[in-house]
Amino acid sequence: MGQVHIHEGASSGDRPPVQPPETMAALRVHEFGLPPREDRLPIPDVGPSDVLVRLVASVVSHHDLTVAGGEFAVRPTLPYTPGLEGSGRVVRIGSAVDPDSFAVGAPVRVYGGGLGAIRSGTWAEYVVAPERAVTPIPGGLDFAAAAACGSVAATAWAAVTDLGGLLATERLGVTGASGAVGSLVLQLAGQQGVESRVGWVRSPGRVDRLPQGVEAVANDDPVAPVDLLVDTVGGPLLAKRLDAVRPGGRAVLVGYTAGERVCFSLPNLMAADVSLLPLNMMRRRVPKEVASSLLAMFADGRLHVAVELVQRRDIAEAIGRLRSATASGRVVFKW
Repeated sequence: MGQVHIHEGASSGDRPPVQPPETMAALRVHEFGLPPREDRLPIPDVGPSDVLVRLVASVVSHHDLTVAGGEFAVRPTLPYTPGLEGSGRVVRIGSAVDPDSFAVGAPVRVYGGGLGAIRSGTWAEYVVAPERAVTPIPGGLDFAAAAACGSVAATAWAAVTDLGGLLATERLGVTGASGAVGSLVLQLAGQQGVESRVGWVRSPGRVDRLPQGVEAVANDDPVAPVDLLVDTVGGPLLAKRLDAVRPGGRAVLVGYTAGERVCFSLPNLMAADVSLLPLNMMRRRVPKEVASSLLAMFADGRLHVAVELVQRRDIAEAIGRLRSATASGRVVFKW
């Protein structure tokens, strides 16, 4: 499968000073629906259960764009700093944080905990994250990949294992199979011994991005029924994909990059007895040990994610490509 390999290293030059400067750069949204602009802000204070991280890499995700559009269930007070996830080094910890868990200078990734929605996110040089949202980065995993892999891996794990309950003997179907979440769903299923896996792709040019052993299917090709459908794209084609789920099967609904509205026949759906399972990662916590295990799988090469590095000055253009589904991997920018 295709992957952009990034080699950042963990050189001492990446280590932040023990005492951070008084101000930092931050990309902030001042009006919903418009690109962010760069501001100078004071370094945020650290609460008792918080960790201050000097970011090295920050992710631009579909979740960030949804919140920044102003139509999400959570509407931050403007102006605000987006950013669900990123990676960097620990600068300071709160009084209630175990110093043995987060030593100053330790490489970590941050994800969740309200970042980029109910609290300032990772589109800044420094971020204050709750301890539960900070995970050590294992050796061998560079900052760009560590920033990019967390939310998509957590989502894939939840779709396959926690919500989807996929068994090794079952057949799995994935829409948007060449995307980050879709690819990781297929990879994790393969790691769990699932042999029968099918992935829908938009075009023949995306087939080479699929993990080995996956049956590639174009949009309109017939496919043998699947026990579990993981839909990462939504939109008008979702109803057609539901027809590929065997009677009594289930469908985990992950994303809506192809459209936020779907129309299907309720009588047909009810007759097929297909369970629709929306995946809400804001309400679903991935256990710390699972998050650490997933990071270890990226570090040792068992899991892969495509990364596209962009310059901070090109954020508006990168947002456009992410919205049009033409980005070549998870979009990451460096500080």
